[in-house]
Amino acid sequence: MDRLETLQKTEQLLCDILSTTPMYIPTGTVPTDEQLKLLQEHIETLRADKQQREDTFRIAKRNILDLMDLLEQEPNTSFERDVICEEEETFSLSMENMDALKRLQEERQFGKLSFAIFHNLAGSQGQRQAKLAADITEEIESIWNRLQFTDGEASKPITMSGHKPSDLEVLQSELSKLQELKKANLKKVIDATREEIFIWWDKCFYSREQRNAFAAAYNDEYTEELLQQHDEELVKVKNYHEANKTLLESVKRREEMWKQMLEFEKKATDPNRFNNRGCVLLQEEKMRAKLNKDLPKLEKVLGDKIEQWEGQNGTPFLVDGVRFVDYVEAQWAAHEQHKKIVKEQRVNARSKETEHEMRWGSKPTTPNKRRFPGTPNRTPKRMKGANGTMVGSPRLGSTSVMPSPRSAGRPPHMGTSYMRTTPKKLRQTPSRNSRRKVLGEKNSELSFSTTMSSNSWKPGRNTSISSVGSSCPSYTDFSRHLDSENRQYCLSSSVVTSPQRSHSRVTGRMLTALTLKPWPSQIMSRICVLRHKKT
Repeated sequence: MDRLETLQKTEQLLCDILSTTPMYIPTGTVPTDEQLKLLQEHIETLRADKQQREDTFRIAKRNILDLMDLLEQEPNTSFERDVICEEEETFSLSMENMDALKRLQEERQFGKLSFAIFHNLAGSQGQRQAKLAADITEEIESIWNRLQFTDGEASKPITMSGHKPSDLEVLQSELSKLQELKKANLKKVIDATREEIFIWWDKCFYSREQRNAFAAAYNDEYTEELLQQHDEELVKVKNYHEANKTLLESVKRREEMWKQMLEFEKKATDPNRFNNRGCVLLQEEKMRAKLNKDLPKLEKVLGDKIEQWEGQNGTPFLVDGVRFVDYVEAQWAAHEQHKKIVKEQRVNARSKETEHEMRWGSKPTTPNKRRFPGTPNRTPKRMKGANGTMVGSPRLGSTSVMPSPRSAGRPPHMGTSYMRTTPKKLRQTPSRNSRRKVLGEKNSELSFSTTMSSNSWKPGRNTSISSVGSSCPSYTDFSRHLDSENRQYCLSSSVVTSPQRSHSRVTGRMLTALTLKPWPSQIMSRICVLRHKKT
């Protein structure tokens, strides 16, 4: 019995919410197990109905609130107020209320329509209102930008983020105000409209002929009719761009790639491109190779799309006044012609330069070596002595000796140096000291006589001796000292000839030069004797 009482209380509560009658069970008798089971099943059914009706009421209430907020309407009847204002727990979920709720959704401003149709119509109306609000807002911003007011001249127009009827009314009122300002500032508005038209012409790749066809763009009589013509042209070019936006953007991308290719080709001929760092040249070459590969592909794909568009619309797709295919071919032809002209100019310049070098000599292009401050432009060469004597070095305090390869009797070895090492100092002995003393005294005695004889000597017919050097004595002076008694102490053939030069050495080269000339027989025999004594 306790179980029966509990089940009946639960059933009665659900029946009150759903406005239904409870299940009949006879009183005064003990219920059977079958009756209790049926009562339990009935309670589960009531619970399921309650949950379903609550979900339906919640969804319907949300939709009605959204529609009323969108249409800015208020509840009119008591039932509408009960649905909108009351809590979900207090609303009766009877079948009558559920049917009335369904009728409210179907009949709200749209007659006896189903809920689905009502929802679709309401959604379409909301979309129309949203588009209308967006168009009005865009027109307001366009007029405001044309007027070009400063901060102190006029206040910024009001813009609304929603699209309710009240929002549309505010936007329409703001648009009317701006239109009045536009009429009062015709010149400023027309000039701004022209600038905007020019921008859209560039986006649509209009040619000069197409631009000149709109004669109002060059009219200086600012009237409302002229403004109307500009507005119509602006709408026309905007609609054309919107209808062909994909193709026009592809053409724009192709133009950017074309300009980039020309820039890379210009950099490739720049001689200063090798001075860059950070692998810039390598990156440019990679981009250039990729661009040369992608540009023909884009032109082919774009050409196919434009050909399909022309077949559908029956009109040619113009780029700069010509068909796209002709426009691309003309660009490539002009580019090849320009490259040919540049090449011919380079060849002609090179030919002129070669001709100038053949006539006047070439100018070295290698820059001069940078020198330290104080360094002379020309370094004096080391003059080789005619008789193998030491010659002063450009460096202070140093001397060098340049031996004659002929006097050595054999050509110098490739690995040997011409610089002689310092000779080893000989040990002083009495015999060597006496010989040097006699030689010094003899040379000092003969200095005056030799000088006088060399100054009085004049060349005769045979002038080959003078080619040896101005310091060479005559053969008479030379032979006079050969039989001298002190000759045995002479270790060299030096003879003082003048005060300016203290010594002059007669080398084997001089003797050879003397023997090459046709001397008298007594002189030749004397030379042979001298050579025999020397050996």
